[in-house]
Amino acid sequence: MDERGPSPEDVRDASSGAGHTGPDDGKPTTEADAGVEELGRLRAERDRLLAERERLRHELGGPPPHPPRIPPEPQPRIPAKPLPRTPAKPLPPSRRRLLIGAGAAVAVAAVAVPTGIALFGGDSDGGKDTAHGKPGKDTRSPSPAPPRTPPPIAIPARPRLRPLATLEGHKGEIGTLRFSPDGKTLASSEAQDGVLRLWDVATHEQRAKALLSSLVIFKGVAFSPDGRTVATGHESRAQFWDAATLRPHGKEIAQHDDPLLSFETIAFSPDGGLFATSGFIDQEIRLYDVATHRQKGAPLESAGAHVLVFSPNGKTLAGADESGMDGVRLWDVATRKQRPQPSNDSFGGAGHMVFSPDSGTLAVANDSTEVHFFDAISGKERGKPLAGHSGSVTGLAYSTDGQTVLTTDYTGLHLWDAAGHKHRAAISNPGSSIAQLAFSPDGRTLATVGFQDKTIHLWRLE
Repeated sequence: MDERGPSPEDVRDASSGAGHTGPDDGKPTTEADAGVEELGRLRAERDRLLAERERLRHELGGPPPHPPRIPPEPQPRIPAKPLPRTPAKPLPPSRRRLLIGAGAAVAVAAVAVPTGIALFGGDSDGGKDTAHGKPGKDTRSPSPAPPRTPPPIAIPARPRLRPLATLEGHKGEIGTLRFSPDGKTLASSEAQDGVLRLWDVATHEQRAKALLSSLVIFKGVAFSPDGRTVATGHESRAQFWDAATLRPHGKEIAQHDDPLLSFETIAFSPDGGLFATSGFIDQEIRLYDVATHRQKGAPLESAGAHVLVFSPNGKTLAGADESGMDGVRLWDVATRKQRPQPSNDSFGGAGHMVFSPDSGTLAVANDSTEVHFFDAISGKERGKPLAGHSGSVTGLAYSTDGQTVLTTDYTGLHLWDAAGHKHRAAISNPGSSIAQLAFSPDGRTLATVGFQDKTIHLWRLE
């Protein structure tokens, strides 16, 4: 596949073909058109229910713990002639597949021709295409040596937050924040628009021109462990970019024979050998070889995951669905076997998950005000949950030495003893509310975003 994305003519064809109807009565002229309409109707209903849930949560307990996950409307390209159908492999029933149902199964014929992603660099370069890599060629510039992980450090006994900078440039609400493994780069994407930016944490300037897309929203963002690659995921594919230039880096991952397959959730294993993906409408978690981008083994059957986290030692993979109906699941990465599942009665939809530095404990923040802790092997709960937050938990992290748990709510930053779960300190937010938190690997730098904010705030924890 040509990594340059579609030509302007392709984008116009996709836009015009998606709304084609019969000349007389306005009804779809093909079964594929009917499938697209049905899928659109189901997506619209799903979006309405998500929006209603966020509205009720806002009325009952304050602003939502994370931006609403409303996927973009698909823009399929309808082929001029019907494509031959291949029998789809039988899929085990699940709530998501029953919800999407027949409409998505028919729509596979309409999206069998990949549309690609129209990506443009910068905000004012006249729409110059930066994704101009050719198949079989690597267009990235020379990358620096793999970064060194900063040594563990302890949180001060009486911590305070010192403001470092405010990063401005996003024109829409920010949806994702991710630090690079060495903490020198911060990636941010927008919640409702296809925008990805990289920031130099030291200079507070953008490292490269932004990636802009009119076709997708970058739902998932992840750095490779060596810091050289940024991966982005969305409904139709996962793509890879050089972390210094944001130019295409290697072959994308896309499978067009399954309309329910998505890549909205992405995660690298700590050794850099594996890449895990899942999505909102998918019921499986897939593992890929990072070097070849080929799928490794059978998928891990689940209810799909909107959060995927590898343990620091790479032996455990944790996943959680957004609804909370199927809870948190743990897999042994080597054997692909599911470990005992944590009790689903402990929490609803998991908004944040993080492993302790020693990989023994998984901390999970649910949609309410508590954080629960589970043994990574047995799935049993460890100690009492962290309680007492003023509203939903909006951020969760371990200190690099593993002795402190950091949480945020809309009032500020909280620090807890990791062993006894006792509250150590609270730092009131001097600026806007904290709706998102990213904790740098250096153990001292925090990036926060307020509710529906378009700016990023950098802090030094002292």
